[in-house]
Amino acid sequence: MTDPELQGITRDHRAAAPSDAGWRVRLMKDSQFVADRHFRDQAYGGPQRAKKAARCYRDDMAKEHSIVLTAASNGDLAVLRRGAGQTQRDLAQILRVSSSQIAKWERGAVPGAVLSLAGALLSQQVVCPTAEITGDDIRRIRTQILKWTQQQLAAELDRAYAAVGQWERGGRRAPGWVLVYLQAVNDGWNREHSTESSSA
Repeated sequence: MTDPELQGITRDHRAAAPSDAGWRVRLMKDSQFVADRHFRDQAYGGPQRAKKAARCYRDDMAKEHSIVLTAASNGDLAVLRRGAGQTQRDLAQILRVSSSQIAKWERGAVPGAVLSLAGALLSQQVVCPTAEITGDDIRRIRTQILKWTQQQLAAELDRAYAAVGQWERGGRRAPGWVLVYLQAVNDGWNREHSTESSSA
C-alpha cells in the first residue's frame, strides 16, 4: 500500500478474470471481519470511481463498527530506523527486502505489520530470525500459533487473500519481510505487546 488513504483497501487485479478487477475492502475488529467487499471497476465505470466507492464503504463501515483508521504516517519507519542508527540498507537486510523497498515505504505509507516488526527488530525485542520457513510452516504458524484464517493473516499483512494460500501451497514465495514476521511469531514474538510499546 503506497497511499495512506487506502488503509483496509487493496487492489484486486484478478489476472484470471480481468473483467472482475477492482478494489477489495477488508476491515477487522476483534479478529473478525466486519467488512469484506469487492468493488469491480466495470460496475463503477472505471478504477477511480470504484476506488472512491470502496473508500466511502470503508469509511461507513469503520464508523459503524467504531474502528479508528490509523494508517502509518509518512516518516514513521525512517524515525525508527534513524533512532536505531541504521541505514536503509541495514534495515533492508534485516527485513529481507531491497533498499528501494525501504525507501518506498519511508516516502509513502508502510503496512502496520512492517512497522511493528521493524520496531521490534530495531529495539532488539526480537532477534532477527535466520531459519527459512516453508509453506507448511506458514500454515502451521497461522493455524496453531495465531489461530487465524487465511483472510485474517492477509488483512494483518496488508496482502491479497489469495496470496496466503499460494504461499502455503508453495505456489509463490512470500516476501522476505513476511517470512521474517512469521518466523518471529513462531519464535514467540508478542505482537500486541510490541505494538503497545511502540505507540507509547
